[in-house]
Amino acid sequence: MNISTSIKFDARFKRLATTQPLWFCADACLKLRPGGVGCETCREACPVQAIRVEADRVELTPDCTGCGQCAAVCPSGALLGEGFDVLLPPLPSGETVAMLHLECLRVPRELAGNARQVPCLGGISQSTLIGLVARSSVITLIDRGWCTTCPSAAGKAPIKALADTVHMLIKDVGLPNERFPQVLYMPTQRNLALPMTVLTDGTPVSRRAFFGALLKQTAEAAAAIRSPDISRLAVKTTRGALSASPVIRYARKRRASILMELAGQTGKMLSAKFFPDISVSESCILHGVCSAVCPSGALTVIRNEASAGLHFDPELCLACGLCVRHCPTGSLSLLPFGDISTPHSPDEKQLNSLRLCDCIICVKSFINHNNNDICPACRSNNKMAATLFGTSFANADQ
Repeated sequence: MNISTSIKFDARFKRLATTQPLWFCADACLKLRPGGVGCETCREACPVQAIRVEADRVELTPDCTGCGQCAAVCPSGALLGEGFDVLLPPLPSGETVAMLHLECLRVPRELAGNARQVPCLGGISQSTLIGLVARSSVITLIDRGWCTTCPSAAGKAPIKALADTVHMLIKDVGLPNERFPQVLYMPTQRNLALPMTVLTDGTPVSRRAFFGALLKQTAEAAAAIRSPDISRLAVKTTRGALSASPVIRYARKRRASILMELAGQTGKMLSAKFFPDISVSESCILHGVCSAVCPSGALTVIRNEASAGLHFDPELCLACGLCVRHCPTGSLSLLPFGDISTPHSPDEKQLNSLRLCDCIICVKSFINHNNNDICPACRSNNKMAATLFGTSFANADQ
């Protein structure tokens, strides 16, 4: 599936800038969601400081090189870069690729051969690389020695760091060493490197194509100025209704599915260490604030006729800490990683269960904490009435 094509049919994603290959979903951005966290991983990862993160917007400057490193580190899948969809083509279930070489788009096609090329190897996310491990027998990331002078690397070589991180993440799955991503250093003359401006299929931009693209960009920029509601350089969010983001849910479930597939290949149980864990104390009275602010829907309050309880799906959890921060009774504890000795279960966990009863005044169902027959709302109303009108309403504590 072509990412750029699918995004255009998803109203949640918008281009951060009219002429840049970076797409953004404000609903999935942890910084912009109601009660949001101070997440700025995209800005910190950008090698050219092209991303600006404000309280109500994310902006992209013309300095963006399209490397995709911001999208690679985004914990919620709110950013997507074009040119990386070639990494995960559809394959029949259970089928793997014997050997997969990955190259940067700056490498000429005659040198890259059959390698799959992306705008920047540093823009491959950990989840994507783990997915490639699951679908390929041998993965090799080719290092031509150009990273240290490339604007998209800012003097660093992100390839080895990516491979080493993925190795550390999945070493307990039981794969043989040859299945882990390898970095092959192939020093190549720097004068052979293509310029940063390339088409998404890796073809160098010709003189005619360059000026044609320039005229198109100029026209689009002019249209953006005339019609700011159609093309904007900043994507804003309205801190509206609290609801789980489908984009975040998809990104988290995709990660879990890839890990389960990888574990299935070795016959080894997937450890709970790959997913966060949450516990709840007896002080919880199910206000439901935690489930309301959870950006992925990992926490939900489920009711039946006799009881209500807090349920937790570790596969969806981002470990962002919003639930802990906003819990009115301080009842939640969060661990970024589960117990390494415990097998992971794809099923939701029920964290607690509290008894329900019907209020004798309003007849509405409520969680009975202290063996009261009156719900908290009616007790509050009774107390206010007693304060305003005297002892004739002194049944507030009944």
